[in-house]
Amino acid sequence: MKKRILITLLLLAAVLLLTGCGKKKEQAIATSSNSVPTVLNTSEYVLYQNIFYNGYGDQYDGKDVTKRGIFTTVQDAYNGMNRYYVWGYNDMTKCCDWQWEMKVDDPSGLPANGSLISVSGTFASDEQALDGYWITSPAITVQTTYTGKTADVDMSTMSDTLERVQLYSVINHPEAFEGKTAVAYGRIFDTSTLQDPYYDGSWTTPFSTSEAVPATGTSVVLRGVLASGVISNCTIEKMP
Repeated sequence: MKKRILITLLLLAAVLLLTGCGKKKEQAIATSSNSVPTVLNTSEYVLYQNIFYNGYGDQYDGKDVTKRGIFTTVQDAYNGMNRYYVWGYNDMTKCCDWQWEMKVDDPSGLPANGSLISVSGTFASDEQALDGYWITSPAITVQTTYTGKTADVDMSTMSDTLERVQLYSVINHPEAFEGKTAVAYGRIFDTSTLQDPYYDGSWTTPFSTSEAVPATGTSVVLRGVLASGVISNCTIEKMP
């Protein structure tokens, strides 16, 4: 049941694009306002939709794949494990994202979350994967290393869908994250709430701080310590 909840959250991402895969488009790389590279790839988004929404996963099971995107780690408190992803957005609206899970047996030597990577491996069906498929035996090449400040729980380097999955785990299993440092990126909703920067405000991150809170709508990075599911004792950095 718990796994199905997480699967549902992971698939909350986006509206189905009514386009065909065709020739793979060149990826666009930019720098987002929180200093994590932005990977745009419509073809990857269409493929993601076809596999996880349209039931075409069996056609790709066992095939070799290469993906280029941003690396990040989700701490899955339900299953007591870390999950590793390469992800990107459909387009600059950043309303729709795609994310491919990687099966990492040895996490030593992994790049910093937020790094731009290329990963090659085998796309395989596995019930241990959060959404039923992942990339096995991943060979990761780091193209750009993320050098920003990191934290134990780094939600500023995640796609919106993955951030929602991570936040859901934090809020529902606060004991697993108690005392861990955390960083999150978004816009101020009120004096104790951070809103996702691209979604419609239907989900938020609670925080507390002794600093003056910027005006509603201000883009910020919050850094603090998790306490009972709240990012506490936050420092607030305004973003341009």
